[in-house]
Amino acid sequence: MKRTVIQIDENLCNGCGNCVTGCHEGALQLIDGKAVMVSDLYCDGLGACIGECPVGAITFMEREANIFAAEFLVDDTDLIDTLQNHTDFFSVASSLNVPPELLDFKLRLLEKRDGRFQAPYLAQSDFLRRDISKPLC
Repeated sequence: MKRTVIQIDENLCNGCGNCVTGCHEGALQLIDGKAVMVSDLYCDGLGACIGECPVGAITFMEREANIFAAEFLVDDTDLIDTLQNHTDFFSVASSLNVPPELLDFKLRLLEKRDGRFQAPYLAQSDFLRRDISKPLC
């Protein structure tokens, strides 16, 4: 699937690690003193890491990439139908049987894609780094 993800210029990267902590999805790691995208599956393509890079080593790039986890787990049509029947963000998450953080990521993607949706921006955590086989509580 062709989609927007980030690209790291390893020649510019100084290995500061700011982007790794700025990436709430867990897509980046420091390897051998350089930032590396370990899996495009976790890159939401929104670029929170870009603003954290002091040397401008991170840019957007459209390329063939794995589908982002939130895209895979929440179907657009199901989400839109559920949003028409529920007004409360948390009841939408409950109805779709997904954690609120995942719904937030999905809404951010839809917001970026067509601007019709506004995400509450809850996902300022290491949500996608956690073991999803364990309950949220």
